[in-house]
Amino acid sequence: MENNLNIPCQVCAVTSTKGEITPLWCRYQTEQGELIKVQIDEVKIAGAASGTGNRFFECTSYGEEQKQVFLLAMDMPSLKWRIMRRLV
Repeated sequence: MENNLNIPCQVCAVTSTKGEITPLWCRYQTEQGELIKVQIDEVKIAGAASGTGNRFFECTSYGEEQKQVFLLAMDMPSLKWRIMRRLV
């Protein structure tokens, strides 16, 4: 993945009884049509949560090849997810 991204993705997440969202994995399609699934091992809330804007999550994945850290965003009105940026 490049550093600055804006990739639409599918996310599997769970919510607590308090409404806290925790992404478990995300899946996106490359330009070549390949589906890539990324297991999320650690999640940190990135920035303050706003009721009507985006929610940001700093996600860490420890894959077979290397550690990946990326910023995942959820658009609250549409509930659409995007991989915004690669951090490591």
